[in-house]
Amino acid sequence: MNDLKIGKFKIDPVLFNKGFAKGCGPYRCQTTCCSSGVFADPTERDVILQHTEAIKTQMDETQTTNDAAWFETRIEHDEDFPSGYAVGTEVYNNKCVFLRKDGRCSVQLVSGEKYNDPWKIKPFYCIAFPIVVIDGILTFDDYQQDEAACCSVVNETETTLVDSCKAELEFVLGKEGYQQLLEYKMQWDKIPT
Repeated sequence: MNDLKIGKFKIDPVLFNKGFAKGCGPYRCQTTCCSSGVFADPTERDVILQHTEAIKTQMDETQTTNDAAWFETRIEHDEDFPSGYAVGTEVYNNKCVFLRKDGRCSVQLVSGEKYNDPWKIKPFYCIAFPIVVIDGILTFDDYQQDEAACCSVVNETETTLVDSCKAELEFVLGKEGYQQLLEYKMQWDKIPT
């Protein structure tokens, strides 16, 4: 079971054998992952910028409403993004420009208000976190490991990442892909250790 694949993604076995400690996980989000901004596909940046005025109304005094300061000017080559390129959000007051002081995302608030879908205009990797794609491999992003309980995994756990990150994994893989992931997990659980 070393070469598991769903759609275009290879599956990292870490999803089957690690999970969050009891009482921890994405549902207890501390927004520390937003401290350094996020990478987005340039097409996602463009969608966000189409909602500039609405996003400004959801910002507080800790954010900048200068939309020219929302994204880095440098674009990086990265095959894990649909266009093959990534652009970072800027950091303002030691956090992503879109993160309010109450820990809510201005982009997500506009998306929920305008489209009744909090994820419609939010960047892929914001939605998927702490799940990430690195070189085509679907895995856990250890960026906040041991820094934030909401994003730190342990070996001894009752609930694996497959279960505790269901929403994120369904977003990335789709419902059918997630069902396939569950089938892989059942097979994985039967392998003697």
